[in-house]
Amino acid sequence: MSSSRNAPCPCGSGRKYKHCHGADATRPRRAGSADRQPSLERARNLHQAGYLPEAEALYREILERSPRNADAMNMFGILCAQRGDQNSALEWIGKAIAVDSRNAAYRFNFGKALLQLRRPREACEALERSVSLDPGNADAYNELGLARAETGSFEAAEKAFRRALSLQPRHWEAHNNLGLLLHRLGRGEEAILSLRRALELEPRSAESLRNLGLVLRAQGRAGEAVEACRAAADLNPGDPATLTNLGNALGDLSRDEEAIGCFRDAVAAAPEYADAHYNWGSLCLRSGRFREAADRFRAALAIDPRLAEAESGLASSLHDLGEVEGAIAACRRALQLRPEDTNTHSQLLFSLLHSSEVGLRQVFDEHREWSRRHVAGYSSHLGRHANSREPERRLRIGYVSGDFRHHSVAQFFEPVLASHDRAGFEIFCYYNLSRADQTTERLRRSAGQWREIASLGDDAVADRVRADRIDILVDLSGHTKFNRLPVFARKPAPVQATWLGYLNTTGLSAIDYRITDGRASPEGLLDEFHTERIIRLPDSQWCYQAPSDCPDVMIPPAIREGKPVTFGAFSSLAKIGPRVIALWCALLERLPGARLLVMGLGLESMRDEYLSRFASRGAAAQRVDLRGFQSFHDYLAAHGAVDAMLDTFPYTGGTTTCHALWMGVPVISLAGDSGPSRGGASVLGTIGLDELLAHTPEQYLDKACSLANDPERLAELRAGMRGRMSVSPLMDSARFTRNLEDAYRSMWRQWCKERT
Repeated sequence: MSSSRNAPCPCGSGRKYKHCHGADATRPRRAGSADRQPSLERARNLHQAGYLPEAEALYREILERSPRNADAMNMFGILCAQRGDQNSALEWIGKAIAVDSRNAAYRFNFGKALLQLRRPREACEALERSVSLDPGNADAYNELGLARAETGSFEAAEKAFRRALSLQPRHWEAHNNLGLLLHRLGRGEEAILSLRRALELEPRSAESLRNLGLVLRAQGRAGEAVEACRAAADLNPGDPATLTNLGNALGDLSRDEEAIGCFRDAVAAAPEYADAHYNWGSLCLRSGRFREAADRFRAALAIDPRLAEAESGLASSLHDLGEVEGAIAACRRALQLRPEDTNTHSQLLFSLLHSSEVGLRQVFDEHREWSRRHVAGYSSHLGRHANSREPERRLRIGYVSGDFRHHSVAQFFEPVLASHDRAGFEIFCYYNLSRADQTTERLRRSAGQWREIASLGDDAVADRVRADRIDILVDLSGHTKFNRLPVFARKPAPVQATWLGYLNTTGLSAIDYRITDGRASPEGLLDEFHTERIIRLPDSQWCYQAPSDCPDVMIPPAIREGKPVTFGAFSSLAKIGPRVIALWCALLERLPGARLLVMGLGLESMRDEYLSRFASRGAAAQRVDLRGFQSFHDYLAAHGAVDAMLDTFPYTGGTTTCHALWMGVPVISLAGDSGPSRGGASVLGTIGLDELLAHTPEQYLDKACSLANDPERLAELRAGMRGRMSVSPLMDSARFTRNLEDAYRSMWRQWCKERT
């Protein structure tokens, strides 16, 4: 504690010490000196000067002599709070309130202690009472704002911070806290202004500089965030929160080694700082070091078992490691800690689609639960639309996605966007990500109207869609990352559909249709497990566009090199579960000379772990080649090293299947009874290769063995695959887009008919 007379008085009044008591503290006197009877003024002086043990001794003496001295109780409670004993602080300040229930300062201190104990609702009650007794205390309004924010009452919190500033315009802490609140509300520019005002008033506030870095980073201004965090670190070297924020900003700039250095320094400075471990894990997750990420998240949870973000991060890393059941369990733990977390709940749903242990009914019920828990309150918005009910007029179509970038969704969406009939349809793209690449720029140029929505709240996006008078709003994400399903729940467009990015129901009654095809979702198979009406396109749910600058198709290696067949599996590890590995190992057992090449993101750092998974099923290490994903071009070129691809299950490939086929490699796929398990059925059927589709594990093995033992068929398929695909509906973007537009027109006519 500072000995300055301008420091806040420890009595809790919120006033400066010199205005409250007017005396400087002096050093403790020797025993036997004057003032043998302890005085409260003397105890306050010692407390103000930072001599806490001596002040505590005097407070205790005073209370022994005068047990109902409320001021002494209050001051002793404040001292307990300063040394971190919030429970004792509550006990003593509570006793003071029992003596004098109308003392605003006591209520103020009681509320602060409750807030430190993470009891924000009780803190609000105490602080509301304090400001009613002393309406001029800006500090109390500032604390009330903090407490309200912790309860999720953001509008009320903002009012409290602004009231504090109306009473004390130079209250830099209130400017700082208001800035953070505005950041949480998605009002980034206002947040930056508030934090810069705090720094004008207190230029050496490391806390405000650190928070400014946090907000700048969220605004996509990582370079400025680094500068702010470095300035904060200069003022407060070794602060783990500042080092962590700096590491995050450096990570955004792809300066991973510098970022890891910051996280390492933060952990060294404060080994029990869980946030440093969590953010370190997040960086590892983004860079494909999934096992290291899982270890970091577990370290964070060992320190703070209630850190829901770490449980969510652990779930993501386990999913990417192929430990789907562990990912599901971690998601459920995270949701117990934070039931309102829509993103983690969506993550749970996505993992459930990859599980071989969960049935269709349970998956459907879980999707309905997401809707019930997170968006049920928006049902009152349904049906309120003023769009002109003309069945044949030009329609406004809005596409919503966070994947308008180098991503599999964009791979299929780009040819459709370019092929839309602009006379009949006006196209709007709502992009839900702050970063852009070359694909983003191409899509932006092809779109009729482009909207950046990543920084906007759900209500603001819904208002933007209404203002654009969108007739049909199309979700391209489902429950994958960067979705905006809560916007759809607000029903900003009269007709809403989901397509492409998620091969299952969304669970939202506000979404009217799911667009697929008859092979991916045969009549009657999945209808009862959808909240949407299923629309089946005539040919395929996908429109494939071959990547530019593809390597040439190579002769099958079994023929080219005269060696036994090599099977390939190029997939995310989440799809390579225990049953998949078991079936692949059974195939290797049937074909003693065959080899398997597995390629997946992050696999290079888990080679030994995955080799042991195959070894446990009897596959020797020398027969399994494991490679990590290097670059997109190298990934395509690697198809020249395999004779046939083995599809995954129960979540089959889509983009990877199309890429393999374009590189001339036949794909053996196993069809199941869910949408994600029938992607292979859709692609293979569309190009006329149903012969490669199995319906049982035994058929899967038989078809793979038959192909391996027929080099002439391998060569024939290889040589003719690009021609086969090029003339198929899968790559006829004009045909696909007309079919899609016909579906849109049918949806629109139905809406007009229902509303007339």
